[in-house]
Amino acid sequence: MITRCLGGAMLLCLAGCGGGGGGNESGGPTPGQIDGQIDGQEVSDPSLLPTTGRASYDGYMRAALPTGEDGARVEYLADLTLAVNFGAGFDQIRGQASGFEARDGVPLSGGLAITDGSIFRGTDSSAAYSFDADLDGTLSDGRASYTIDASMDGEFINQTQTAVRGLVFGDITGPEGQDIFDGTFAGTRIPE
Repeated sequence: MITRCLGGAMLLCLAGCGGGGGGNESGGPTPGQIDGQIDGQEVSDPSLLPTTGRASYDGYMRAALPTGEDGARVEYLADLTLAVNFGAGFDQIRGQASGFEARDGVPLSGGLAITDGSIFRGTDSSAAYSFDADLDGTLSDGRASYTIDASMDGEFINQTQTAVRGLVFGDITGPEGQDIFDGTFAGTRIPE
């Protein structure tokens, strides 16, 4: 789990990136709408998170991936879905990121699976994130494939968990070898 101090700096750094022109295949809210709903809202107190019930979130993921010429970084925007099972003993967060598009680049086919998510109810939300998950899969631009082995750290927003946000980071292996990447994600809760 990444600390919020380092994570906050990465989040601010990437939040201003324009990213791609894609995402939002599901017809859900746009990144701008999501950010507008989350900005200024407090982080959920991890100790007060539900211990039963489920929640689903639609949103976006931004990632700077080294898919350009000679491994240059390209900003991608993708659709994100998360399913949270607050009452599960393990694998509490699952989902996917797909539809990776760059503003001026080739879209990436494939997707990333979000698995093995854990909620940390005992954490200090001012110092660390309240959940994490694995982020893995293969993306392709039609000429080359890129294998992702990554993680995501996040937090719930306000006391009714109406949104999530956080960071993604990890390794990517492609034609130029192995490299690292990072990014951000956010989503709003789907009404039941």
